[in-house]
Amino acid sequence: MSESLARIIRSKLEDGTLPLENPAKVLTVPGAGGGCTACERPILSSQTEYEPEYDDRRDRIRLHAGCYSVWEEERRRHSSR
Repeated sequence: MSESLARIIRSKLEDGTLPLENPAKVLTVPGAGGGCTACERPILSSQTEYEPEYDDRRDRIRLHAGCYSVWEEERRRHSSR
């Protein structure tokens, strides 16, 4: 795992850009070129886009597979504190 990516995701967890709560469900779709909520790079059509969904969240979350994994790990770390 890239330490800088983990740091970015921790920062986004702290400021609420990325949620700490478990999603209601997670969709996986082909990337459509939109920006990843974590690393802000485009998710290309050759990549899988992870879309965690929440019942009460309006902002759409899009993550690369690797960013999704780091987000999950950082959420678990935060909840075990």
